[in-house]
Amino acid sequence: MHPRILWPLIAALVIGLAFMLYPRKAPEPIVPVELPAPQQAAPVERSPLAPRAPEPEPVFITEEPAEPPPPLPALAESDAEAREALAAAAGVTLVERYLVPDALIRKLVATADNLTGGAVWMKTRAVQAQEGLFLVEGDEDARMIAAANARRYQPFVQLVAEVDMAALAAAYQRYYPLLQEAYAELGYPDRQFHNRALEVIDHLLATPVVEGPIRLEQPHVLYTFADPRLEALSSGQKILIRVGPENAAVLRGKLAELRVALAGLAEAPRAD
Repeated sequence: MHPRILWPLIAALVIGLAFMLYPRKAPEPIVPVELPAPQQAAPVERSPLAPRAPEPEPVFITEEPAEPPPPLPALAESDAEAREALAAAAGVTLVERYLVPDALIRKLVATADNLTGGAVWMKTRAVQAQEGLFLVEGDEDARMIAAANARRYQPFVQLVAEVDMAALAAAYQRYYPLLQEAYAELGYPDRQFHNRALEVIDHLLATPVVEGPIRLEQPHVLYTFADPRLEALSSGQKILIRVGPENAAVLRGKLAELRVALAGLAEAPRAD
């Protein structure tokens, strides 16, 4: 068993906050902050009506190993090895407290793919739901995210801050065939997960930084951002805003580290 099966879509872990942070209730007005026009998430391509040319398989830069690596497990049988290796590399707390118990690779890939869209599929979440409720404060007609809300996420963010992204990228390279297999199962047989992973990270790093109170409104059960520019952001970008600026800064830093590490793994594709 390889001791570092920590694939990079712990990036999904880094961002997989998607599920931990999704608010359970929410409020109103507009926060006066200058924001760039939100980037529209690329539509999920699951229909065969618009065929596209297959993307070239990434050519990873490798060194001759001292000895052949052990064979990869089958995707459907990878959970036990994945959880054991993740616990050894990132700590038992991170695995037992925050990760789902089954179909881990599939759910990491699905989580990452969903982060640029407007909704998160709870059945495919890679991270357990965060304990406690989304915290708000203020009068009924002027609700905002409570300052104390960010503290709910600090234990998770602190664990993510300790992840070695270079080791993560090395494991990603070794286990890429399983990540690609899981991505093809989502309906992308002619696309490469490596390209998608970099695309998702770039999308998250483009999240606007919002300082000061963030007003909310509650049209139904869940809270939404009162500022329509914030509400138009993707699910992943909203997560980075809900966790609070200090937590978001840590997560951005780790995403940037991961982006550099992953981009350095493969040669630039050649045009045919």
